[in-house]
Amino acid sequence: MVTLLLPAILAGCSTLGTLSGARPLDPGQHALQAAISLQHASEPLSLATDLPLPQLEVGYRHGLAPDLDWGARVYLFGTVADLRYRFARVGRFDLATQPSLGLCVLPTPALGLGNLDLGLPLVAETDLGPKTSLVLAVRTLAREHFAWVDDPSTGTGAAGRFELMAGGGIRVSRRFRRLTLGGYGDVLVNTSRLGPLWWAGGVDLGLRLGRLDGEPEEPGPG
Repeated sequence: MVTLLLPAILAGCSTLGTLSGARPLDPGQHALQAAISLQHASEPLSLATDLPLPQLEVGYRHGLAPDLDWGARVYLFGTVADLRYRFARVGRFDLATQPSLGLCVLPTPALGLGNLDLGLPLVAETDLGPKTSLVLAVRTLAREHFAWVDDPSTGTGAAGRFELMAGGGIRVSRRFRRLTLGGYGDVLVNTSRLGPLWWAGGVDLGLRLGRLDGEPEEPGPG
């Protein structure tokens, strides 16, 4: 039964987009984000047809400290959470690390498929103008595929497979006071086995909530 499951666990689902830069939100600040993209080979149907397919994501971020925030995104069949820490500024570039943990599950009546992802990116961000920024990212993605069958007619079984992806992405964003409009592209290659390139390209819209830089604080009660 495990042998029968191996072709299925070669596929997975994920979100590949570089949807944020190296500059965390201010402490106590919140942001919402929505993104739409085309993604190739990172999920079962795209891998089987060799066609890029659409992906829709929504996310939330919250500032924890001057150089630290966290965020979470949900997408079709999955979710991913990350912690972003800006650790240096080199020349015109802010540098941050943004480790993430993601889970995707594709349940069916007798067969379950899924993957657990650990992402380790390094992100650099610089300004192209007063309201425009450029983001460059390099990253690895460690993925554990899992699959199981629970069918009285065929029996039960489970299997897993580990893969290590590596690649990078580019992002350009434009700020409009509380709104941010971005566009991005990412490519990953599988270092564990031969296979098609994983790539994604899309656009996103973000909304910052709470007090912005330069705005006076709201008066307290009384």
